[in-house]
Order: sequence, then structure tokens, then C-alpha cells
Amino acid sequence: MEAESRYHPGADVLALVASLEDIGMVGMGVSGARCGSGFGAAEEALIVVGLGRRLAAPALLATIGALHARIDLNERRVAAAYRRGERIVIVEDPLADLVLVRDRDFAALYELKDPSASVDHHLWLAHLRSTTNLGEPLARFDSAQQLRLRLIDAAALAGIAEATLDMSVARVGSFETVRQHCTNMAIAARCARDQVSFAAVAIDEEREDAALQVDSALFVAGSAALENAAKNVQIHGGAPVGAQPDPQLYLERAQLLVAIAGGLDATDRRVANTKVSD
Repeated sequence: MEAESRYHPGADVLALVASLEDIGMVGMGVSGARCGSGFGAAEEALIVVGLGRRLAAPALLATIGALHARIDLNERRVAAAYRRGERIVIVEDPLADLVLVRDRDFAALYELKDPSASVDHHLWLAHLRSTTNLGEPLARFDSAQQLRLRLIDAAALAGIAEATLDMSVARVGSFETVRQHCTNMAIAARCARDQVSFAAVAIDEEREDAALQVDSALFVAGSAALENAAKNVQIHGGAPVGAQPDPQLYLERAQLLVAIAGGLDATDRRVANTKVSD
């Protein structure tokens, strides 16, 4: 697909989302009793890594995450949003009528009211709008449900780390310096995937340190995605005047997903404050 249809709301993207819903991928982490595929966290994370490699829209990831709330979405689409101070920043999606708002250690699902102010139309690879009030939430996510949201964030970011590594490797040629960069990128991408996989298993096995492992996965994968995407832009020589190549798009999407997840500083704080029994 062309970059414009791949990364911005359009007919091709909406058709892709519909096809994923038809094969049960959107509800993969939901039990069969709720018409889902009944996959565990490990399977869900593996699939979301692949979606991250393809820069899946934030609304698709939010819809997958929102299905972990104990309410029936009735096939409704969910937009992603995050809170900054008094303002709620919403990643606009033409089909969404619900919104999943994230605020560091809080997550809730709301009816999507028309946001008033435009924040940005291009910089974050999405049209961002803001509002200050969405009313009462339809559902609040408990600690276990928030772990699944963070695991989805981490898996998508791990996919970006891997995709930007592949793009950089394709540019290696005979440049020794580029090879060294790619080696570091490969280590970062592998660490991200491994930690995401371990965190998913920790959830499935109900380990006591599951929260620590998920937050560690988010921090490792977020750092890898940002660093690999930035290095990939450098390897490709930056953006020519008047054009926006794919490397820049991956960096912008990584920045947006980290913002939606609450930022790496908050993740680092949770890891530092987690108490693990001996």
C-alpha cells in the first residue's frame, strides 16, 4: 500500500480493519463466551508485534485493548487518547464512537464526544484533537486489564523496533559504520521481543512479578522503538525537502504510541517502585 493509505485514515485502512475483525483478530484476547478467539497473552502479544511492524493504527490497538474491559462493545470502534494535564488528546478515527483514555496509571472507556480543538494534523502521523471533558466513563480498567493494555503497547513498539532494524539492514551495503549501528539495533530489537514474550508468559502463568515484567517490557520496547527508529532515519539520510519517507513515519508512530502509553518516565517510575517478594 502507498504510504498515505497505509498510515492515515482512508478506504484501504478501513478495509484492512474490517478484514481483521472478520477473521477474529481484533477479539483474539477475548474468551469464546464473548465471541472472541480465546488466545492468551502470549499469542496476543505475538500478533500485535506483527501489527506494530505494519504501523497498525492506534484505533485498532485501542479496540483490541478495550475488549479486555468487561463490557460488550457490539462491534464498535475505539479511538486512542491520552491525558496531558487538563486536556485529553484524542487520535482521531473516522469510525470510532468510543475512546480509550490513558493517564499514566489510569485507563477508562468513554463515549466519544466531538473534540473541539485541533492539536496537530501531520506531525504525529495522525490528526490529533483535544477536549477537556468526556463525561462519566462506561468502564474503568482494573490493574489486570491495564497490564494487558501495556503489554499491547509494548508488543506494538517491539514490532516497530524490528521493522526499523530490517529497513536499516537493507541499507547496509559495504558501510562498516552502518553495520555497527545495525548490530546495536538488532540487540535492542531482540531484547524488546524477548522481554515482551516473557511478560506475556508471566501474565498467562499469573506470576507474582507479572506487573514488573510488563512494565519492563514497555520500557525496553519503547526505548528500542524510539532509538531504532531515530537511527533508521539517520541511516537513510533524513527526509528530502517536501517528502516524508517511511523511516520518519516509523519514528512518529513510535513517539505517538509512547505518549498514549503514558510515557517512559511513568513506566520507569513504576518499575522502580515495584516491590518483589524474595
